[in-house]
Amino acid sequence: MMIVIFLAIGVILSTSASFVFGIPWLMPIFGAAVPYPIFFLQVHRQQYKSAFWWMLLWGVLQSIAVIVATAIAPETAAKVILRGQSYTTEMFHWIRTGEGMEGTISLFLPDHLLQYGIFCILCVVTLSSAALIFGTWMLNYMNFYVAELVKISVKPWLAAILGWYPWSILRIIGFIATGVALAALGLNLLTRIRGEVPKSPFPKTYMLIGIGFVIADIVVKAVLAPIWQKLLLSALG
Repeated sequence: MMIVIFLAIGVILSTSASFVFGIPWLMPIFGAAVPYPIFFLQVHRQQYKSAFWWMLLWGVLQSIAVIVATAIAPETAAKVILRGQSYTTEMFHWIRTGEGMEGTISLFLPDHLLQYGIFCILCVVTLSSAALIFGTWMLNYMNFYVAELVKISVKPWLAAILGWYPWSILRIIGFIATGVALAALGLNLLTRIRGEVPKSPFPKTYMLIGIGFVIADIVVKAVLAPIWQKLLLSALG
């Protein structure tokens, strides 16, 4: 329960501080700083399941905090959430026309693979710390878009339900599982560099889960995006 309270208060304070300071690059750093100590400690103790679920809970809390903050102070949110406005413009264009990266696998696949590759490298090299900042940045601009979608929709209740795409949820799960596995790998490599023998094996199960969910993200997006676009158009009006 203490960890839940810590995460809840942490996301509120980090989001509020980001809006007060108004420095865009600080927001993903502040956000990532909240769960990372818990995540690192759990991975270091080889408690991979706990690390995974605490990060998933943090992702939900962070999303709620950013959506609420954007709804309350949209102008400030537009300034401090990196790529928030450009991503929202891109998504609205896709919803209204069906054109764009979101619904075209030949366009979104290279982007997805690049982001996943960057994330994986950062996980190993920085024990997932920089990777978490990278992931927080992506999570924040997605939530900015959701808040804006709900605000301007003629059916806000439907927009709230549809705003978070099912494939995006799969992707987040995949990234978290990957982060757990590769943080453990990074710790093992660090141990070897010190001339010691790693005490824990590489948690390949979480790596396989991560890759599986990232692949599922791509497949589900390719299948559902055209259908989702029509549903979103109905909500947007």
